Amino acid sequence: MENEEFKIEPLSPLPLPDAPEPEAFEPEGPAPAGFNERFLAYVIDAFPFVLGTYLSLNAMVKAGVMAYTAANEWRWKLLWIAAYVLYETILSSGGRATVGKLIMGIRVRAADGSDLSLPRALVRALGYFLSSATLNLGYLAALVTPGKRALHDYVAGSKVISVKERGEVANGLILAFSWGIMAILVGSWLNQTVLKLSPGEKAQIVAAHRTISKLAKLEEIYMLREGHYTNELKDLADLTGNVNAVRAELYKTLEPGTLTFISNGRRFTITAKARNWRKTEVQISSRQDAPNMP
Repeated sequence: MENEEFKIEPLSPLPLPDAPEPEAFEPEGPAPAGFNERFLAYVIDAFPFVLGTYLSLNAMVKAGVMAYTAANEWRWKLLWIAAYVLYETILSSGGRATVGKLIMGIRVRAADGSDLSLPRALVRALGYFLSSATLNLGYLAALVTPGKRALHDYVAGSKVISVKERGEVANGLILAFSWGIMAILVGSWLNQTVLKLSPGEKAQIVAAHRTISKLAKLEEIYMLREGHYTNELKDLADLTGNVNAVRAELYKTLEPGTLTFISNGRRFTITAKARNWRKTEVQISSRQDAPNMP
C-alpha cells in the first residue's frame, strides 16, 4: 500500500457582506439666533430712533422752527423711519451688523448662508412693517418656524444666525429682559388702544355727568324749599313738573339700576354709571350744607 501524502489545505475565507460606505460629514453650520436675542437687538437698534424722533420734534417746536400740527408730526416721523430703514439696510448687508446685533452676537445672512445683498437687506428692512401689520405675528413666527425665521426673513430670503455662545446665566438674563420689555410694550399698547376712551365713550360719560348735575341742581332747589336735602328721586322729579321726561333722560344716559342718593339731610352725594361698555362711574356732591340742619 502506497503512502499518500497528507496535505492540509487552508479553508477559503467566507465572503463578507459589503460594508456600507461611510456617509460624508457635513457640518451643521452656525445655529439660528433665538427669538429673545433677536428681540433685544431690535429694541437696542430702534430705541435711539424712537427717542430721537420725539426729542427732536419737541426741540424744533419749542425753538419755533416747526409749528406743531398732526401733519408735521407725521412728516417728521416718516423722516426718522426712513433713516431707520437706511440704517438697517446698510448694516444688515455685506456681512455687517447693526449695533444691537453686534452686542447680541447675531448676524443677518442670506438663506443659503452667504452675505445678504443690499437689495435683499432693503426688502428685509421694509418687511419689518409687514411683520408689524400682522399684529406682530410676523415677528412671533420666529418662535415656531424652521430656522427661527420671521416673516420678513421669508420675504427677503434671509436668516439670522448666532455667532457667540453664551452660558446659562447670560441666556437667563436675555430671557428676563426680553419678556420684561415685551410686557411693558404690550401694556402701553393696551393703554393706548383698548383702555383708551373713545370719543363716543367720552360723550356718554359727559352725558351721564350732565344728568346727575341736573339732579344736583334739583337737590339745591328742594333744599331751599324744604330746608334739607332728600334721598328720594320722586321728590326731585316732582319739582320739574314732568316726571316722564326725567325718567326718559335717566334711561338714556345712565346705566339702569346704578343711580344712588346718599343724604343725611345736610349733605348729599349722587352716584351713577354711564351707559358705556366700561360702565364708568360718575359722582357729584353737595356744594353747601343745608342751613337748617344741625
